[in-house]
Amino acid sequence: MERRSVGRLRLPVIAGGLLAANAVLAAALAAKALLPGPVAVVPSARGESALLPGAVPEAAAREFALRYVLHFDNYTPSTIEASNAVLRPMIAARAWAGASAALDRRTKVVLEGRMSSQLLPLSTRAEGLRVTVEALRRTFVADKLSREVRATYEVVLERQPATEPNPFALAVVSQEIREEAK
Repeated sequence: MERRSVGRLRLPVIAGGLLAANAVLAAALAAKALLPGPVAVVPSARGESALLPGAVPEAAAREFALRYVLHFDNYTPSTIEASNAVLRPMIAARAWAGASAALDRRTKVVLEGRMSSQLLPLSTRAEGLRVTVEALRRTFVADKLSREVRATYEVVLERQPATEPNPFALAVVSQEIREEAK
């Protein structure tokens, strides 16, 4: 009689054990799936070159520097504050003090002199983290064209952690502007 009751208990015990094992494995799989994992960027077969960890693609450096230069020299008295707000997160920490003071001085001059600037990019090229933007810059004072020059912007970048306002993970270390009269 005892043998028969053991046989009857064996099937429910095995089924219960299998259900418990499945529940534990499912929970472990769900936990692993919810953890943030590494992201692998695989260049396409038509890509220009291999993308190495930590490397900055020249296209990204060009795009970032072009956005920086466009925000830097496209402004009116009513948009200078907004332009500066976009520029500030793009500036590297080690260049922050000097750049912030320069932006504040420029804002004061723009507001007092009713200055506006328009920048028309002509070409952009990158060599690593050094980007050159050639552009036509027009300066207006009181809505009248005051000056038109061809300008070359040399922007030096560095890597930094990506943030919501600056997803490029780049920052401007320095910039140099050379002008030639048109």
